[in-house]
Formats: sequence, C-alpha cells, structure tokens
Amino acid sequence: MDLFKPDVGLLFWMLISFVILFVILRKYAWTGILKGINERNKHIEETLISAQKAKEQLDEFQRESQEIIYHAKEEQIKMLQEGKRIKDSIISEAKEQARTEAEKIIDEAHKFIDKQKDEAIKEIDRKVANLSIDVAEIILKKKLEDAEEQKALARKLIVKMSETVEN
Repeated sequence: MDLFKPDVGLLFWMLISFVILFVILRKYAWTGILKGINERNKHIEETLISAQKAKEQLDEFQRESQEIIYHAKEEQIKMLQEGKRIKDSIISEAKEQARTEAEKIIDEAHKFIDKQKDEAIKEIDRKVANLSIDVAEIILKKKLEDAEEQKALARKLIVKMSETVEN
C-alpha cells in the first residue's frame, strides 16, 4: 500500500516541478496560446461579420432581382397591351379601308350599270326609230294598195315592235 501513500519529499519535488513548469509555460507558452486563441476568436468573429454582410448583400440582391423581375413583367404586360392596341387599330383601319374601297367599287358598279342602262335605252330608242322608219317606208310603198292589207301589215309591225321592245 505504499503506492497509495506518497512520500513528503516526492510531493515537495512534484510541487516544485509543477511550479517551475507553470512559470515556464506562463512565460513562454501561455501568451502564445492566449494570442492564438484570441486571434482565432477574432478570425471567427470577422468571419461571422463577413457572413452576415454577405447574407445581407444576398438579401439585397434578391430583393433587387425581385424588383427587376417585377418591373420586367410590368413592362412585358405594357408591351403586350400596346401590341394588342396597335393590332386592333390596324385591324379597324384595314376594315375601314376595305369598307371605303367596297363602297367605291359599288359606286363605280352603279355608275357602270347606269351607263349601260342609258346605252341600252338609247339603243332601244334607235331600234324603235329605225323600225318606225321601216314601218313608214313599207306603209308608204303600200299606200295605194288595199286597205285591208295595210291594216294587217300595221298589226304585224305593232307585234314586231312589241317583241323588239320587250327584248
């Protein structure tokens, strides 16, 4: 059991060795260790501050990017609305122009039809005049002949003129 009971001399030398070791460590190593720990703490704090700043910058960039996206979407909507408005105005202008052209073509067609009608009436008038002259000529040739023949001829001419006028 001597192992569990230390000798007083041994305790004295152990205490002196510990004090010497403590003084040497305190003088040479302790300041270096504390300096290293302080530098490490300072580095960790700086890293945390940098990380916080980076997070704040990232948040700012995200906010700015969201604003840019929002404004881009607004601009896109405005451009689409403007495009639709322009499309509608072009369509309405084209419709109006087509309507104007159609009215112009219809007016020209009416004028052409009126002209053709006038020409047809003039042609009918010429034919009637020619028939009247022909009738008068035939009547004059047969003037001295039989009265019954003149009546029959007049009837035939009237029928012929009626058919011509109808055509």
